[in-house]
Amino acid sequence: ITQGSSSDTYKITLKFYRDCEGVAAPASHPLNYSSSCGSGSATLYFISMTDINPTCLSYCNGGSALGIEQYTYEATIVLSHCSDWVLSVCESARNNAINTITLPGQQDLCVQATLNNTVACNNSPTFSEYPTPFICAGNFYCYNNGAIEIDGDSLVYSLITPLNTGAGGTVSYITPYSQTNPVGGGSSFDSQTGNLCVTPPS
Repeated sequence: ITQGSSSDTYKITLKFYRDCEGVAAPASHPLNYSSSCGSGSATLYFISMTDINPTCLSYCNGGSALGIEQYTYEATIVLSHCSDWVLSVCESARNNAINTITLPGQQDLCVQATLNNTVACNNSPTFSEYPTPFICAGNFYCYNNGAIEIDGDSLVYSLITPLNTGAGGTVSYITPYSQTNPVGGGSSFDSQTGNLCVTPPS
């Protein structure tokens, strides 16, 4: 948000997605940040909620089908200038219905962002597309987050194994699922455009 001589103020935004049939979304999330310059924590508070499949009659809007909601949380923090900031948020336990990783109900869901703020005050890319809640079994489908970089910086994409700790621990995939084949049935990924193309078996 603002730049100072030895520290900068940032607005941190978290997007959290929830199965409407599952446990209620939390009112807040803990944010932890650390670097060789120090560490700290803050609380990300609920800002808004969006039903990302409003045309379907789902659990989100009185129906009986799977539905997904997007929750937005925000916090403002001050970070001193350092080259190796790591910001992380973890939510206790993933949805037990997940069938691509081992013991999903015992795996925390964690996300991280890294920051070098010794060079310039900058903005993160944002996604212009919602995650795709449904892909038909056996159908070839390509998905793109539609990342937008308002500062004009170049973007490079990669697939990683999902995190289950703020320290960088990862979940274990069930074969044939993997970091490069996250939904089974084979997939291709373009590191220049972010296009992920899949033919899911279910």
